[in-house]
Amino acid sequence: MSFLLISCFLQKENSSSRAPNTISKKEIKAGWTLLWDGKSFNGWRGIYKDDFPVQGWIIENGELICLGNEMPDSLKGGDIITIKKYGNFELACQFKIADQGNSGIKYFVNESLKASPGHGLGLEYAILDNENWPYDKPDYNRTCGSLYDLVRAPQNVKVHPNGEWNEALIIVDGNHIEHWLNGIKSVEIEKSSERYYQLLSKSKYANLKGWGEFQDGHILLQDEGPRTSFRNIKIREIKN
Repeated sequence: MSFLLISCFLQKENSSSRAPNTISKKEIKAGWTLLWDGKSFNGWRGIYKDDFPVQGWIIENGELICLGNEMPDSLKGGDIITIKKYGNFELACQFKIADQGNSGIKYFVNESLKASPGHGLGLEYAILDNENWPYDKPDYNRTCGSLYDLVRAPQNVKVHPNGEWNEALIIVDGNHIEHWLNGIKSVEIEKSSERYYQLLSKSKYANLKGWGEFQDGHILLQDEGPRTSFRNIKIREIKN
């Protein structure tokens, strides 16, 4: 199935009347599995932890919610990661943000690279309230759907109004990486290409040895900014 057809297929599946956090026979046949069951924290844990955070994340109305800045720093739960690691995959989910929302979905996360306490490092699908973000500028490469701090999503890629669901799709197949937002491709790049390393050399990760070089890693949902909600998180591993 082509990447464009995958995007259209998932939008149709997610926009149907089927209950959230369920998976259809068609999706199962195509190799998709739920990454979050919609009712428990099974399959996830806190970054650098054995268990899921006891605070900072809640489940409500079939949504996995990071409370973010609603919690004082001392009570934040930190980033969460899948227990399993993934290499080549297609990852789809829905997310919604609050005003000035600022979060992300990271992949190729390995705990041997340590960030500040409670936060992990990896390639990041940026989640941002573009309309109300105060620091935007023409070369700002952290807009919604971007490959954070490397590749900016084009201006025709739009995030839905705050409080409405958005469709995210991440595709990793060997060195090939794509990000999609609401059915529009926002990033396409070959990891390890000359362009990739040029962008990396200008990023905040330029001097971080090992960043972006892992061939597999955990999927991470970020504890950052205001409240962010996720649902319909599903993955299809690509077998080469």
